[in-house]
Amino acid sequence: MKLVYVITQGGWGGAQAHVFDLISSAVQLNNQIWLICGSTGRLTDEIMHIFPKVHVIVLDDLCREVSFSHDLKAVMYLRRIFRRVKPDIIHLHSAKAGTIGRIAAYHISPVIYTVHGWAFTTGVSKKRALLAIAVERVLQPLTARYICVSKFDYNLGIKKGLMNKRHPGTVIHNGVRKEVFQHSLIKKHPTIVMAARFDVPKRQDLLIRALEKISDKSLHLILLGDGPKLLACQELANNLNIENRVHFLGSVTNVREYYADADIVMLISDYEALPISIIEGLASAKPIIASNVGGINELIQNNGFLVANSVNEIVQCVQLLLENRNLRNDMGQKSFEMFQNEYTERKMLSKTFNLYNSVMQIKR
Repeated sequence: MKLVYVITQGGWGGAQAHVFDLISSAVQLNNQIWLICGSTGRLTDEIMHIFPKVHVIVLDDLCREVSFSHDLKAVMYLRRIFRRVKPDIIHLHSAKAGTIGRIAAYHISPVIYTVHGWAFTTGVSKKRALLAIAVERVLQPLTARYICVSKFDYNLGIKKGLMNKRHPGTVIHNGVRKEVFQHSLIKKHPTIVMAARFDVPKRQDLLIRALEKISDKSLHLILLGDGPKLLACQELANNLNIENRVHFLGSVTNVREYYADADIVMLISDYEALPISIIEGLASAKPIIASNVGGINELIQNNGFLVANSVNEIVQCVQLLLENRNLRNDMGQKSFEMFQNEYTERKMLSKTFNLYNSVMQIKR
């Protein structure tokens, strides 16, 4: 089978980790694979290093920003590639790649579009949401199948009339593999870990402000990731005089090494689909505190707390968990059970490749 994966950015995040896992599995199944990105980064570097037979193509014109000239060139270049490769399936990831890719694939190959959060999801501006809905309705006829990574996104797509019998959608939750990391022999401080890019829609700033108000001054906060808002968050920690308790560790290759020593895994954000960083927290058997947005409520039941983006509410939930070891352990165990039942990499890959096969049968 010839499979082409298209994603806007070649760096690293939840969508990129998802694509990496799909390509890894597709290679093991002896498929011919193409990866097309708008930029280079960890995803492209690792694919080229680990899977040298995968054809990696970087299109500079496939950028996140809306630009008529760049977007037109990206459509033309992609269409040229699709015509040459004649893929059995084109699998698109991220909103911009989903838009450009579907136009470029017209009458060439069936398209599967994975929705890592709709561009009109709750929390985005009304103007942006209306434009995104209009674009999606135009592109609906060009979509063979939708994959939604959360029930929240699936229901939102149904509500907006984007998925129907001719262009069906299905929920395939993100999944991660089981990995075990040892705790440090000496643990000096209780710790919270949040792994996320310092950019919209993440709210590391609220977590930093909450840390300053928490009564236990031995608590440390580890923030993993980089991005344009990193400097502002560092300045905030300095201004609140807690810079010695907030650790900015940058982009890391394995988040779960840091989760192993965490007392609580957190994600504070203005909007989300189904964050892989929280699923990694489930796999690490940690209690979770996260914003009550998007599909996050599908990941938190009796294994943590959903919070509004309120400093006081964050403080209350953190202090409750810090003061009760038994509660932390119980919630951590429930997190791991949830991971095993629904969010394993094996389950995600199996469902995705079954979908590929069903689309191939229709094509024939």
